[in-house]
Amino acid sequence: MWRVFYNAALVVAFMATYKTAGIFAATVVVMVGVVGEVIVTLARRQRVDKLQWIGLCLVLVLGGSTLLFHNETFIKWRPTGVYWLIAGAFLTSLMVAKRDPVRVIIGRCVSAPDAVWRFLSWSWFVALVAVGAVNIVVAYTMSTDTWVNWRVFVAPGSLLALAVAQATWHRNYILTAWRDHQSEEAM
Repeated sequence: MWRVFYNAALVVAFMATYKTAGIFAATVVVMVGVVGEVIVTLARRQRVDKLQWIGLCLVLVLGGSTLLFHNETFIKWRPTGVYWLIAGAFLTSLMVAKRDPVRVIIGRCVSAPDAVWRFLSWSWFVALVAVGAVNIVVAYTMSTDTWVNWRVFVAPGSLLALAVAQATWHRNYILTAWRDHQSEEAM
């Protein structure tokens, strides 16, 4: 849970730095923040997961390229890289491992039919590919100010809206899991 708050703080720091010092200083903030996340994870004697390592590599390569070539296009590709890598992991899980990644993530807490898990997993795959693609369009066709607002507010807000819509649509499975959890606690 600490990673959620850490990453939220990093987004705020990125936005504040961008508004006060520009995209290159904000790029440094993101680079330091992602390195810091890995260091804190290791210091807490926790396992650094694959997504963290990939995120670290992406931010160092693309952020470093942004700073080295003084070209903001590289850092603008980072969100697309992250979204598409996660989408690729979903696709690999679905097609090769024949497992629904959403079930893997929350299936121990919520029980649902196979068709629901498949639908949820495929919808997340499509959403991640789409958000990554829109990121590229915004990066190349709009101002950096617009891209930063897209990156900080619209892209995460879109994914949050998908999660809320899916939770609302499949609320019966969530409510059943909640009632089962409450029953277990009462015993």
